[in-house]
Amino acid sequence: MTHIYLPNLKNLQLQLFSICLLLMPLASFADSEHWFVASGVLEADAQLVEDFTQYLSEQSGYPMKVFFAKDYSGLSDMLRKNPEAVAWTCGSPYVEDQKADGQQLIAVPLFENEPTYHSMVISLRGRPEKKLRDFNGQVLAYSDLRSNSGYVAPHHHLKLQEVNTDLFFKIKINAHNHVGSIEAVLGGLADVAAVDEYVLVEFQRKNPEAAKELQILEKLGPFPFTPIVAGNKVKQSILDKLQHTLLTMSTTRQGRDLLIRFGLDGFVAKDTSFFRPIEEMLVRLGKQVE
Repeated sequence: MTHIYLPNLKNLQLQLFSICLLLMPLASFADSEHWFVASGVLEADAQLVEDFTQYLSEQSGYPMKVFFAKDYSGLSDMLRKNPEAVAWTCGSPYVEDQKADGQQLIAVPLFENEPTYHSMVISLRGRPEKKLRDFNGQVLAYSDLRSNSGYVAPHHHLKLQEVNTDLFFKIKINAHNHVGSIEAVLGGLADVAAVDEYVLVEFQRKNPEAAKELQILEKLGPFPFTPIVAGNKVKQSILDKLQHTLLTMSTTRQGRDLLIRFGLDGFVAKDTSFFRPIEEMLVRLGKQVE
């Protein structure tokens, strides 16, 4: 089985911007600003993340500057090296990083009024396959090796059916983000993909004609949604302010506007145990979660 990494041209500008930031002396904003780290962000959504970070900074009194990480490993590395940073991560990396680095959970988004979402198995409409198990020897597109909905959930789903996922797919294509996975299926580069339900809903809303070419084969989950987290040196008083800002977004005009732009209904506080189902999946897949 071969992994192929598609050129991440849509995110190249964001990555170059982040490299420039890294070349700046870290001491220049060590006293006044901290990182807000995001991954898998398309160039078209970068301004929304910037606006969200500014709102979170102003409302909480914890000034932050955005860093667009190349992938979830890069995001985790940034929080490891900058333990006073905040990030919007994925459930699987959070479970691993909470155990390894003491990452702190702040809040979980509400999607369709629930703190959960599904992994959606998609292919082109009209294909004969009816479920993920039918794509033996074919090409899978995924967003990130650590993505819960894009990689962990579909591989766990196959493992429960006693499938050797190392040999099952002919090729695995790293499309860098969920929209890239969708476009790989639409363009015929991949036969199947598993994508974040939230991203798929937003893609369908913005691209109704292209969405008609897709079919949803399976709906895996639900799983805990992608959390807002902090590094292990962010003080409890700051965590409380950040959490309060997120939980009360719907009470301010600017907060409501941001939620509408994100297609979310708000944020809710959850305990680390909320992510135990993802931890159990990782363990079954042989991941070291200690």
